[in-house]
Amino acid sequence: MSADADEPLTDEDRALLDHLEEQTDDDLSLEDVEGHVRDLRRELRQQRTEFRQFRQSVEERLDRLENDRQPADEEDQTPLDAYTQIDQEDREDELSTSEFIAVTIHEEWRDIAWKLGGGSNYAGESADTRVGVDTKTKANAKYNPSRLKHRLKKELGWDPAANQIYRGLKTLAQKSGGEEVVDDHSGRVQVMGGLYEYREMATADGQDTKRVLWRTDR
Repeated sequence: MSADADEPLTDEDRALLDHLEEQTDDDLSLEDVEGHVRDLRRELRQQRTEFRQFRQSVEERLDRLENDRQPADEEDQTPLDAYTQIDQEDREDELSTSEFIAVTIHEEWRDIAWKLGGGSNYAGESADTRVGVDTKTKANAKYNPSRLKHRLKKELGWDPAANQIYRGLKTLAQKSGGEEVVDDHSGRVQVMGGLYEYREMATADGQDTKRVLWRTDR
């Protein structure tokens, strides 16, 4: 005989028996009813076991999601990561103009950046086309201002000076984990090694310098 058959009936079982006796035919024996109760008890235990397993799997998933939401260790964070965590209303007080412009470009990258030309002009040794910004491309707007200045003005709500934009681009590359390198021959600056790369390059006619910035992960 199984262990279930040897288990004494509880008060709840007897209450169920009384209910079943009221609901069933008179021909149903007491042994049949008791067997039905035991079957129900086995089903209930199985359901409880399945529910515990389900609850455990849900709790484990919640733990994983919570861990995914935890901020990275401070040692792994770049200054740019820290800047993006500052409330919008506090940024003007806590960040310099260059840092504020850098964070704005980073957060609004999809609306500010565009497809740059390919080849060594922008991509160094690679011929891949980059998505980024530069300071010499003209906008399709009245008086043909700088495209970067035109788009950045919309995001900032004020008109940044050219030098502020230059410093903002370089700051973004530096604060994303890059290091500054100065070319010994030209004296132009490059910032490499971070999420963004910044380069100062000669214009096509060689008469001026343009500043170029792109993301290294795209």
